[in-house]
Amino acid sequence: MYRRLVLLAAFLFLLLSCFTANATHIFGGELLYTHIVNNTYRVTLTLYGDCTGQSFPKLYNAQPSVYVYNSGILTDSLFLDEDTTQRKEVSPVCPGDEGKTACKDINGTLPGVTKFVFTTTASLPPSADWRLAFTGQMNNGTQAGRSVSISNISVGAGSGQLMYLEAILNNRDGHNSSPRYTSIPTPFFCINKSQQYNQGAVDPDNDSLAFSLIPALVGNSSASVKYISSFSGAQPLATLSGTFSYSALSGQMRFVPDQIQRSLVVNKVEEYKNGKLVGSSMREMTFIVLDYCHNTAPEGTVDTTSLTGGGIFDNIINVCVNTPKLSFTIPARDVDNDNILVTLNNLPNGATATVTSNNGHAPLVNFSWNTANIPVGNYNLFVTYTDDACPLYGSQTIAYTIRVVNPISIVHETLQPTNCLFREHIGIKVADGILPRKITIVNNNNNIILGTYIDTSGYLTDSFRSGSYTIYAESEALRCKTSYIFTVEDRGTYPIPPEHNNPDLCLNDPLEPLYVLPANNAEVKWYSVEGGLLKQKPVYETKDIATYQWLVSQQVGVCESDKDTVTVSVNGFPTIKVLNTPQRVCAGDGMYLLAEGGIRYEWTPETDIIYFNDSAYTRVKQPTTYVVKGYDAHGCVNTDSVTFDQIEQCCTFSYPDAFTPNHDGLNDGWSPLTYGNVDFYLLSVYNRWGQRVFITSNPGEHWDGTWNGKDAGTDTYYFYLRATCVTGHKESTKGSFVLIR
Repeated sequence: MYRRLVLLAAFLFLLLSCFTANATHIFGGELLYTHIVNNTYRVTLTLYGDCTGQSFPKLYNAQPSVYVYNSGILTDSLFLDEDTTQRKEVSPVCPGDEGKTACKDINGTLPGVTKFVFTTTASLPPSADWRLAFTGQMNNGTQAGRSVSISNISVGAGSGQLMYLEAILNNRDGHNSSPRYTSIPTPFFCINKSQQYNQGAVDPDNDSLAFSLIPALVGNSSASVKYISSFSGAQPLATLSGTFSYSALSGQMRFVPDQIQRSLVVNKVEEYKNGKLVGSSMREMTFIVLDYCHNTAPEGTVDTTSLTGGGIFDNIINVCVNTPKLSFTIPARDVDNDNILVTLNNLPNGATATVTSNNGHAPLVNFSWNTANIPVGNYNLFVTYTDDACPLYGSQTIAYTIRVVNPISIVHETLQPTNCLFREHIGIKVADGILPRKITIVNNNNNIILGTYIDTSGYLTDSFRSGSYTIYAESEALRCKTSYIFTVEDRGTYPIPPEHNNPDLCLNDPLEPLYVLPANNAEVKWYSVEGGLLKQKPVYETKDIATYQWLVSQQVGVCESDKDTVTVSVNGFPTIKVLNTPQRVCAGDGMYLLAEGGIRYEWTPETDIIYFNDSAYTRVKQPTTYVVKGYDAHGCVNTDSVTFDQIEQCCTFSYPDAFTPNHDGLNDGWSPLTYGNVDFYLLSVYNRWGQRVFITSNPGEHWDGTWNGKDAGTDTYYFYLRATCVTGHKESTKGSFVLIR
């Protein structure tokens, strides 16, 4: 088996050598800064060289250039010198095969990677916008070039293969140092095997760190490289569908590679102090996936049965602040049963961690931490598991994030009180803890669960009757729970004033009771218009014209309604006047009776009155007094009258002897002339041959001299009139007249 792996490694070495010509000698790197004293900072560029690269030897006397910008203006060009004490080979090979790498032997059969560290110092006075940039330039005729064998970007022989790294610094309010990385950026992985990688960023200032995958940049332009289709800065690897994940909380990557590849991966780490961005750095790596290897890297998962004081989801351990003891164990395992070396980094302050049976087949990490007085935040513990497989060992760095959080907090606010009639509308604010939060509401009066909610927004609304309630809040991945008791009391304004009347009376009317209809179990309250509470129900009188006003409300429980105004109006009598005047009339004359001063009228004697469209009409046949009763808008009444006592017994008839129907408006019609009022009237007109040419029962209608639609000729015509007057006189007369044309 060992011989087979050696042959495989030799084949890969030759294959990689074919792609590492033309100054493609850089596997990865990072640009960092460290505060020394005052405004002095150490600038560090770490490059990981491919020992098989054609230009690899030039790294031994390289002097990289780093450009310093303040608010976008170039202020300095730094030349970095190698710290040879930190130069070392970091090839992922077992100790027994270290002499077979390309770094040790030009004809070595195994891949080789060497770490080079270049440093210098720079003066960086306080500023909010420092930027350090490495554009891939060296001063010895070489450049930091990416391998043309990288499979997820288009590099070729152009500038796209030139590395670019940058770091930013905001030291206006205080000094800052970049995090250090505790795992090498040149991992080797096996195809179709579950893999994990973490760069192990450890911050010396204990700043909060945020992680992201970003596009690689081109050295001479700082523009993004061109990714091959389906790849991007955020999705840089070819993996089985659904297996790639990246944690912004810890920078942890998980994936199952499904093809041979040399993929460029760039991590960015941002540092926050009190919520303010104070720095960032980027790290470039080349992930190399091999197509044939038997070794599976070791790993470790928290034993959930050993966990006390916290809850866990994936590799995130959640604990409420001031928990006296958080503890758990992490058993390391290797499916190939290799020996496992466990290395711990970034142990939180005050925490303890020991490894038992280290470098054996089953090491065990024992972690314990008293989080009392530990600030809320995320604390990453990095555990590196390395086996002793040959010729290429397996190694994985896994982040375990201890997330110290405030317990779930609950407060409530009244959105709408009960008003002693409805449920109280309440808003429930939920904060802290871990999402999603399970919210349970219990009625303390009968211990019945009213509802259970899954909260992701931090705000719930519900309605409650008066009583005592408890809200329980918990998260599945958090051990500490929160309870919150609140009480709903009847309060507010009763929404409905009492029903009441507003009496509208006339002088000396009987008193009308003040009518008030309250709600069930409501107490009626009377107030003066100034708002003073009255001890008893108010009273009024109708002997004088007056307006009385009070305020009335009703109280149900502790809730009083708004006050409504009660008005009693005592009104005077209207002035009613009959518009008809006494005059001499013929018996049976008809007339409309008219009055003013009111809005409605009633006339007597009723037997003599006929109403047409609310107008009173009468015929005066004998001396009569007509009395009108007039009403105003308040229903108050007054009267007036008119008397007709000069009644003439009019009843006479006369008969013109000729007429001229020539339409000149003079004497154009013929009829008897009547003075007086008739009860019966019938007039007939005949020609000389006895033919009736006209008949009417209307005393006011005339014959116009036409018959059957034609003008009648000049001639003598005969009439016959029968009539009875209102006075009783009867008229029966025959005669003749002449039509003249």
